Amino acid sequence: MEAFEQKLYLELRKSRTELMMQLSNSKGSPLVKPLIEEELRDINSAIEKLENGTFGRCEISGELLPHELLQMVPTLKTVEDCGKLEHYLCKPLF
Repeated sequence: MEAFEQKLYLELRKSRTELMMQLSNSKGSPLVKPLIEEELRDINSAIEKLENGTFGRCEISGELLPHELLQMVPTLKTVEDCGKLEHYLCKPLF
């Protein structure tokens, strides 16, 4: 793993731990629980991709995803997701 991926891997693992703690909190909102579970699935998927060397590739086409977007949203899965995200950015990335 390169330095960026190593740092990201550690941050994702920390986020996973924090989300798991929130889920185990019996006082947590039942309305928020499904959102936390979905984020946890996305984080676990990104961690798995980092571990097996497929991080940063579109799950459909295999194309490389923009590094700049992965730095902001490491749980991106497809080129289509990138297009949706770019729609909400105020400044162009490239």
